[in-house]
Amino acid sequence: MKLSLCILCGLVLGYNFSPAILSTDENAPNGTKDSTTKTPADIGRIVYGAKNKGDETAKYVSMAIDAGFRHIATASMHADYQESGVGVGWKESGAPRQDLYLQTLFVAEDVNDWNTKDCHLKDCDSKRSLEDQVHFSIQSSLTNLQTTYIDAVLIHNFRARLQPYENIIREYRVLEEYVDKGVIRHLGIVSCHDENILKQLYDEARIKPKIIQNRFHGNRGFDVKLRPLFKELGLVNQLFWVLTGNGGFLRNETVKRIAKEKNLTVQQCMYAFTLSIGASPMIGSQTLQHMKEDVDMNNNFSMWTLEDKKDFAGVLRHQGLANF
Repeated sequence: MKLSLCILCGLVLGYNFSPAILSTDENAPNGTKDSTTKTPADIGRIVYGAKNKGDETAKYVSMAIDAGFRHIATASMHADYQESGVGVGWKESGAPRQDLYLQTLFVAEDVNDWNTKDCHLKDCDSKRSLEDQVHFSIQSSLTNLQTTYIDAVLIHNFRARLQPYENIIREYRVLEEYVDKGVIRHLGIVSCHDENILKQLYDEARIKPKIIQNRFHGNRGFDVKLRPLFKELGLVNQLFWVLTGNGGFLRNETVKRIAKEKNLTVQQCMYAFTLSIGASPMIGSQTLQHMKEDVDMNNNFSMWTLEDKKDFAGVLRHQGLANF
């Protein structure tokens, strides 16, 4: 309790934190695997996305954890997320902190999705330098998520409109400082479909990015050309818009056939296909039944044959996907 109050006071009053305090995992019993050694793959291949859950975020996050999800993704100061609800939700679930992978986004003030409605610190709407925006966002996330460390922070971009690279690298440098302190474990970037920018960030990063989170959609070519680079750089490729952006394909007879053969729903089949190409789907189910179906699909996943992948990729009208 004293530790929590100390952290909260520090978060509200300033940026100068003690690394020893902030890197402490008060929930990790002696002898257990500390999250500093975790990678996204340690948590599971599927991610529960808390986007657009509003005031029911805590309820859905708690349900998702009860259903078996362990990797939860949210965002700091983003119009479509209630980050504080994720903090309440994981606490209500009763899951030990070290068993969870909590991931959030940094959203810069000049990016379209930026919003302070879920900020609970002082002077949320004050104008700040880019570096101070990062500091303030991390303070807000630690408070909202009720934790002393965050497993991953990704730099957010609005759809395919990347921030200027000079802004991205400035933000990244500040985030690297938090990794040094043990406050953040892993870093990444959202909506980067530009091979040159991704290579430049990776080459210039002192602490290499671990996660690339991109839209899974035909108008981005399903990132077919980028997938070899993701693999080369060792990036976990998280996919959003898996169902929303491809809903029409779920009515396709080939998809229905493959789903039936694998004893899956068509939704499970879409997620299983993304697993088969080495990606990690972000899932936003809002019923306990669907959440359990998602977890069951993941737990019982087996690699698809090349023929299955070719058939499914053909439905998506991008045969190149079958090779990944």
